[in-house]
Amino acid sequence: MVMKMAWVTPEEVQARTEIAVTQSKVDAAQFLVELYADTTEESSDAGLISEKNLRLLKLAVAYQAAWMTQHPDAYTTLDVRSVTTDGMSWTVDNPQAGVLAPLAKASIGRLSWKRNRSIYVRSAADRQAGYVPPTLNTTNAELDDYLPGWRPLDC
Repeated sequence: MVMKMAWVTPEEVQARTEIAVTQSKVDAAQFLVELYADTTEESSDAGLISEKNLRLLKLAVAYQAAWMTQHPDAYTTLDVRSVTTDGMSWTVDNPQAGVLAPLAKASIGRLSWKRNRSIYVRSAADRQAGYVPPTLNTTNAELDDYLPGWRPLDC
């Protein structure tokens, strides 16, 4: 069986977080980050992940590995919404609070495929009038002269 390499080494985790971890903690953190980030180490090996996203994934694994040293019950916690015992109550901030480190969650949230994307929506008046912005009007040949990069065919 070929063992895959994690995005970071234990030495890199200690350099980033000042917490010493073992390779097994890094591997465990890697698996959790892959689960929540919806990607794998193989994707980065294939060159499918940008440098910025790879940096965020490395940070997420480092934060997760360091956090897991102080939270050894990460694999055995229960999903709890609210608990009240002896007059004290506790509510989870997010569903992953007992499993995913806060800084790892923040790093994963900044990945390009995890962010919201804006969609241009025309106003109701434009939709009712049938208005099509010039950049979307593909049937008007007169607009071709104004498009960047357009040139006539040489006959």
